[in-house]
Amino acid sequence: MGTVLNLVNPPNTCHPPPPCLLSPSNKFPWTKPFLPGVFLARPVTPIQRCHVVRRRSRVSASLMGNLGRLRRNLQDVTSMNYWVVRDYYRLVQSVNAVELQIQSLSDEQLKAKTSEFRERLARGESLADMQAEAFAVVREAAKRTIGMRHFDVQIIGGGVLHDGSIAEMKTGEGKTLVSTLAAYLNALTGEGVHVVTVNDYLAQRDAEWMGRVHRFLGLSVGLIQRGMKAEERKFNYGCDITYTNNSELGFDYLRDNLTSNSEQLVMRWPKPFHFAIVDEVDSVLIDEGRNPLLISGEANENAARYPVAAKVAELLVKDVHYKVELKENSVELTEEGISLAEMALETGDLWDENDPWARFVMNALKAKEFYKRDVQYIVRNGKALIINELTGRVEEKRRWSEGVHQAVEAKEGLEIQADSIVVAQITYQSLFKLYPKLSGMTGTAKTEEKEFLKMFQIPVIEVPTNLSNIRIDLPIQAFATARGKYEYVRREVEDMFGQGRPVLVGTTSVENSEYLSALLKEWGIPHNVLN
Repeated sequence: MGTVLNLVNPPNTCHPPPPCLLSPSNKFPWTKPFLPGVFLARPVTPIQRCHVVRRRSRVSASLMGNLGRLRRNLQDVTSMNYWVVRDYYRLVQSVNAVELQIQSLSDEQLKAKTSEFRERLARGESLADMQAEAFAVVREAAKRTIGMRHFDVQIIGGGVLHDGSIAEMKTGEGKTLVSTLAAYLNALTGEGVHVVTVNDYLAQRDAEWMGRVHRFLGLSVGLIQRGMKAEERKFNYGCDITYTNNSELGFDYLRDNLTSNSEQLVMRWPKPFHFAIVDEVDSVLIDEGRNPLLISGEANENAARYPVAAKVAELLVKDVHYKVELKENSVELTEEGISLAEMALETGDLWDENDPWARFVMNALKAKEFYKRDVQYIVRNGKALIINELTGRVEEKRRWSEGVHQAVEAKEGLEIQADSIVVAQITYQSLFKLYPKLSGMTGTAKTEEKEFLKMFQIPVIEVPTNLSNIRIDLPIQAFATARGKYEYVRREVEDMFGQGRPVLVGTTSVENSEYLSALLKEWGIPHNVLN
């Protein structure tokens, strides 16, 4: 019988036993533990020991995985979201219960359902009374027109939207199709539904794609796009369902409030807002929610002052002549800075009412410190064009107010455009609070739920995925230098390109995208740049 070794902490990896433990009479001294503190006195070879450790590791990993799943299941059961979603499955059962009946209808009979629903509303029924049947009608219409049938979880998403909540749905779960359910049901009242996206492209795509479902059922579908005339806008806002983007919607509201001629109004006054479904709602209401939409008028300012102030700003040194507050995007002149600026401008007082230079100098310093070329703006065709920091897109018709844009133009040596004053403004948060009922969709809203509840009293409901999630989320990579980071990105793109896999690379600025593009060109990797 071999020697018994009490290995309280057995090694995780397999190594040969120390030479001192090997002898002709004791060839295999390692033993296999049976229970904690109990060991078999049977000789085990190093190879056998290695198999035991591996087996134990697999069992341990399996046990930890099961415990993790059990913990998540317990968290699900104890969460409010679990019970809310469970309640929505009653709606799913009701929709599925009438599906066969709806499937048996001809196209004409299915289209006639819209008139039937409206007659029932006129007789005093509520939208809740006909919700299940209306959802089944939309499901069948979508199957016949665009070849897509709403999954059960998408029915849940439609119910969440109709109830004026935010549906958090993961990427690929079909948010666009889900919106047709709530849009159709609420459009039956004839008061208009707005489906709001983040840009013109998505609005047009959804109006054409999902609009086929609504038109098949006899609803009118409108589309608001940049560059449309007032007559077109008025017609499209008058439709049962109108697709637009948040920017066009906000500016139309501001312009209507500025006009004194009722014939020039484009929205449905006196009640322009009824129900809205906002796509990427966290981006619109949280990320950009406090950014004001501005309509400006020209002011009579001396444009020649801006280039002069830009030259003065070049003379002033940060932390010597002025202090910078990054959080507040503000600058403050020191006593030395005031003296130098007044000397350069040959004025006795920067704040002299008859010869005011302070505003111009402050804006010039802001342009110098906070407004970076190819980050906040680009220069194209002799103009400074703003870059939307969230989307990376150039906004040609937008300008900074209160002289900031003119200061940027002066810094770049461009022609100074007319200064402006704000005549009307509203934030997205204030705009969407005007809706009696508001809902939204996104893949990432749960982290902002407290703010949605605080600002809009809207809950966030996590809609289950149709299939279990098999995506693997890789850990975040950290790099000491930007060069190292982009070299890593280049290698990843090259590897994916070699496998024939398409790759989408997002950057935080136009400058970074152009740098990465040059790197890919250097290595002969074909690509497109969307700036």
